[in-house]
Amino acid sequence: MIPFETQSTSPDGRYRIEAAPWEAGNSHWVYPPRIVDAVSGACLFEFQDQRWSLDRAAWLSDTQVELMLRKYPGQLTGQGLRVSVDCAGRVARCGEGAGVEFADLERALERHACG
Repeated sequence: MIPFETQSTSPDGRYRIEAAPWEAGNSHWVYPPRIVDAVSGACLFEFQDQRWSLDRAAWLSDTQVELMLRKYPGQLTGQGLRVSVDCAGRVARCGEGAGVEFADLERALERHACG
């Protein structure tokens, strides 16, 4: 099992963005992210398809983070998808689209990436 690495932590330390990087090709690494509540230790969101990769995480507040994601090998997502995440509310928004619950996020991203 690949160990998870902390990629980013919320300003108040409550939430972490972690990834378990894997080498998809010669020196090409994929960082499938997950969102963890550092207080309870609960994983709030994790991709089922490990080809989703985190390029950047920028915290806008203690509970709001903007993620830049791509899906390996990248043809479908190009420069990446901007996802605004509300960790406390357990909802996310892809670009300017409607908010979706964490349980539906991966499916919504697939539609956005392929549509």
